[in-house]
Amino acid sequence: MGEVMVVEGYSFTDENMAKQARTEADGVRYVKARTDMSKPDQVFNVYHRLLAQKMFQTPVGYAYLKELQDYLKTMPGIRIEDIRPIPVAPTLVVNDTQGISDRWRRRLEKEQNKLRTSIVANFAFVISILLMFLITATSGQTTILNYEKKLQDRYAQWEQQLTQREKSIREEEQELELDFDTVLDDEEEKELEESE
Repeated sequence: MGEVMVVEGYSFTDENMAKQARTEADGVRYVKARTDMSKPDQVFNVYHRLLAQKMFQTPVGYAYLKELQDYLKTMPGIRIEDIRPIPVAPTLVVNDTQGISDRWRRRLEKEQNKLRTSIVANFAFVISILLMFLITATSGQTTILNYEKKLQDRYAQWEQQLTQREKSIREEEQELELDFDTVLDDEEEKELEESE
């Protein structure tokens, strides 16, 4: 039996296969660094491009393809029928990749929990903003939202008070003029009487 070479947790006895596995491990790191896992459509396209280019031929590459495939199966916007199966080279024997899948599953659950928390927080913010608007709208105090209306109401009230005061003053003036006319008339009569 030849020398055993370990690449990404897989042991190889064939030097060429180990070299290919190292190249694929570098390729996996490169693809992971440039793929936004929060965009299922992008992941879908990357997955199918990797399959079409037949970039991976060792367990290292197949494990990554399986991770992508499992991720895509959990995304609600992606139909499972549209996810192509992973073609396996006829001379390859794939060992158990359960450890990698479990790691991927834990990471996915962690991201889903973050997403749920974010949704709940955003919902709470929206509700609190709506409550603030409701309180402002039903409040009797002057705020920036009802300032103009309050000002118009106040001016209308002042105008009405001024109109009433002006009316009462005119009425009093009229009464005084009548009294003054009456007083003058009496005095004129006296003068008239005296002059006679």
